[in-house]
Parts: sequence; structure tokens; C-alpha cells
Amino acid sequence: MDRQEIVDAALDLLDEGGEAGVSMRAVATRLDVKAPSLYWHFRSKQDLLEAMADAIVADMGDVAVGDGDPSEQLFTLLARFRTSLLARRDGGRVFAGTFALGPHVLDLSEAAVPLLLRSGVDDPGDALDSWFNLVRFTVGSVIEQQSAVDQPHQVDRRSLFEQLNADRPTMLRVASRIFEPDEDRRYERGVRQLLRGADSPRASTD
Repeated sequence: MDRQEIVDAALDLLDEGGEAGVSMRAVATRLDVKAPSLYWHFRSKQDLLEAMADAIVADMGDVAVGDGDPSEQLFTLLARFRTSLLARRDGGRVFAGTFALGPHVLDLSEAAVPLLLRSGVDDPGDALDSWFNLVRFTVGSVIEQQSAVDQPHQVDRRSLFEQLNADRPTMLRVASRIFEPDEDRRYERGVRQLLRGADSPRASTD
């Protein structure tokens, strides 16, 4: 048994039962070993979750970037990152709960921060902050999307919404965006807004 076997078993459990279904005991049972033997490889469940987060990023594949438009390359990286999170049940929650410093997470940041510098951010520290904000927006968006469940009374909820907003014409006009959201479109719009802000000159704090 090695670390990768443990991570793979944990990811299988994640897909089957969500984050709540992942425990050191459950992983040990899946591998037919005693739970204490896992601690030779991972000091805690948190360490295991961080390795799982890195494995999720690894599913993106090669993150090397070229000489094209940096904003478009950033958008592509983020879109691929989002796809990898969505591919795993509760992938957003796993990533959000970690301080992931695995090789694949670091490779992604190493590719992204120079793109932000090329796009107009002057300081590497500011570029890193911008990258963190973009990642957090992506992770938060994924968590919201993965947390949404089919509502058996969705029709009733929309009817109630329309009743409550009878004197709010703007809310009535956008009701379809609330009850029939295009998550891909909403995400792209949000990321592109953030990217436009990231390459703007920083306001003076003097």
C-alpha cells in the first residue's frame, strides 16, 4: 500500500458518498487494512484531504501556458480547474477545506501568476492575491453548484417568488436566471469581470 492507493480509495469514497463519507476508518475498510496503518502515510484526515485536493487538480493534466493572450489563458486554466472540481462529488468542498501545497496545485499557481504579471499586474504579491481571489471565486461557485439539489416543490417556490415580488418588476424579469440558471454562463461572466479588474492599475493607498 502506498500514498496513491490511499488517495485513490478516498476519492472513490468521495464520489460514492460525498465528503461526509470520507474518513480514515472508511478508507482503511475499503483497502482491507487497519486504520492505524494509514497514519504511516498521512498524519491526519486533513493531510489526506490535502492530497485528495492535489489529485483533483492533477486531473487537469498539463498546465503549461504559451505566449498567447494572458487573460484568455487564465480563463482557460480556471475553466479547466472548475471542470476538475465538478468532476468529483463535493470536489469544491474538499478543495476549500485544505491548505493544499501539493505539486499539482503549486504547478497551477506557477503557471497562473506569471500570466497575471503579463496581463498588467505590477507586483508578484499582488498577482498572487489576484490568483487567490480567482481560485476562491471558482471554488465558491463550484460549492454552490454542487450544493444545489433538485427541489420537488420548485414550481411552488417559483410561484411563491412571483407572488412575493408582484411589486418588484426587476425581480420578475430575472426570475428565470434564479430558477433556471446557466451555471457555465454565470461562471464565465464572473471570471471575466474579475480578470478585467485584476489587470487594472491598483488604486493608490497613499
